Amino acid sequence: MSDPIEITIRGADKLKIALDKFPEMIKKIAAQAADEAAKEVLNTTGLQRYPGMSAANQPPTPYYIRGVGMQYKSSNNMKSEKYGTQFYVKHEGYGTVVGNRASYARYLTDENDQASHMARLGWRKLIDVAREKIGRITTIYNKWVEYAIDKLGL
Repeated sequence: MSDPIEITIRGADKLKIALDKFPEMIKKIAAQAADEAAKEVLNTTGLQRYPGMSAANQPPTPYYIRGVGMQYKSSNNMKSEKYGTQFYVKHEGYGTVVGNRASYARYLTDENDQASHMARLGWRKLIDVAREKIGRITTIYNKWVEYAIDKLGL
């Protein structure tokens, strides 16, 4: 597992004071910031938005039909796990974990287990996209901190 991404937040000193007075409200606002940041990261081609089709998605059989399953000459196994819809955002205290429930997710976008041929097909590592978008993520968190400071009258 990689090191977590760290973000410097303007106004964090005021927010620390509020943590003692309004811990549940701060957790709720932190979760809203995390949800927005996760949406920014996940809405990327190679994560929630699938990369372009390849020969693996075209006849002759067998070939994979996205969202349906493996197509054979006379049938389809109907075993698609619909990877793009399986992402989740889990809040743990003031931290957040983003992942995917599909059984094969680690082979598509995991930092350590991504299959090299999946990278060549356009699947992106989740952590790489998050690092690329760190400026936008920081802006999102700073906006939510400013909102919290205003809402709490600090």
